[in-house]
Amino acid sequence: MAKFLLLTHIYPPAVDGGSRVIAKMGEYLEKHGHEVLVVTSNCTSTDDYSKLKPTTISHPQKIISLPVITIFHRPFKLLSRLLPNFKTFSKGPIFAYIPIFRIITYRPDYILAGPLPTTIVLYARLIRFLAKTLFNYSPKLVINASFHPNDPDFQSSILLNTLKSAEYIWTLTDYETNYFQNNLSISQDKLLKLGNGVDKSFLLRTQILTHSTSNLLFIGSFSAHKNVETLIEAFKLLPSNYKLTLAGQKTLYFPVIQSLIKKLDSNISHRIKIIYSFPDTDLSKIIDSADILISPSLQESFGLILIEAMARGKAVIAANIPASIELINKSKSGLIFDSLKPIDLRDKILNLSQKPKLSETLGKNGLKFVSKYYIWDRIGDKLCQKLGI
Repeated sequence: MAKFLLLTHIYPPAVDGGSRVIAKMGEYLEKHGHEVLVVTSNCTSTDDYSKLKPTTISHPQKIISLPVITIFHRPFKLLSRLLPNFKTFSKGPIFAYIPIFRIITYRPDYILAGPLPTTIVLYARLIRFLAKTLFNYSPKLVINASFHPNDPDFQSSILLNTLKSAEYIWTLTDYETNYFQNNLSISQDKLLKLGNGVDKSFLLRTQILTHSTSNLLFIGSFSAHKNVETLIEAFKLLPSNYKLTLAGQKTLYFPVIQSLIKKLDSNISHRIKIIYSFPDTDLSKIIDSADILISPSLQESFGLILIEAMARGKAVIAANIPASIELINKSKSGLIFDSLKPIDLRDKILNLSQKPKLSETLGKNGLKFVSKYYIWDRIGDKLCQKLGI
């Protein structure tokens, strides 16, 4: 059995897709007899890294939950105009302290860290260096990059050098795997294509639900790159029997979305429901209440919410970005729209809602696809086989 040190920027019940992946792998490892120690921040969201008074969260004792220093984030953003690498330090937590002695004497066999473009992988690299130089043992670094090649924040040389220094890189898609090989010259031997997953218990067990009206659903953070504005513009063009639920976590960008909704005609705005941060236990119920899940996001490394919707037998519609295109083409579970064309999204919604048999077929295809490839136990098994443990 192996010892793992898990490093991530925030940790459930804080809401974040990248950290949830690390947490789920930790659950799998513990369930299969491996020892796990988690180091994370005590913040509830990534916005807390730059707030004067961040909101904090308590974790169980087995999780080392560290406070953060917030005053440096804005200066680092200014410095990054001259020295781009400083932007990295404005994207992730700057811990007030790091319990190096406790971490090093834990003597992990593996350090599992991520995602980019946060500072977390830099801490992981530092811990591995100190273990080698001061304590004469060599933990292997496994990075979950959750890479967005079209996001300039991921192009920092310090991040890319750290990525290349890892013994293993957990990749999520064929696109990401090929990008690392062809654009970053990373050896195929380092790349572990595992994807993301859902618990087996999350899979739909009863018949696929249908509704008398067309209920549309978005789940995700209310961030600029999620492109919620395009979804709202498309919703304005739909008939009055359509309803839209926006479920997610507030961000510093949320007032922009809120302002857009307030400007809508009342007969449109009253058909939009907003659900703020919700527990994981409510996720299946929220998805089941919808007919179609829509992911208008302009940047996704994988699209976890897509496979969560597929796992509940829902047809999906997503923007034409590489990760979403790959998932939907492989699963045959939905449709792709032009990310900046509300009319195209409207047409795709009408196409699905007016063809219930097509929608049902796509939902069944997605459920079958996730059941076969993206269950956490299967992903954890693959990781352990690759690591030889």
